[in-house]
Amino acid sequence: MSMVHSPEAIQAMLRRGLAPITDNRHALVALGFERAYPQVARGRDSTIWERSIELPCRTANGSRLLARERAFLERARA
Repeated sequence: MSMVHSPEAIQAMLRRGLAPITDNRHALVALGFERAYPQVARGRDSTIWERSIELPCRTANGSRLLARERAFLERARA
């Protein structure tokens, strides 16, 4: 797997349906990502970041359709 660094590269991977790995925490925050498990300070679960996005389609009753996108931070910071 290759690591991406810029917000643009992270977005490009997400558009292709991939979960990017980055060492750029600031890029994740700028894109609206938050730690999936904020209560976990160290370990594998602390590297998982997620955000919700609104999909362009609607449900049968007209409600918004949301999805979760996931990215991974190479080194978790406590």
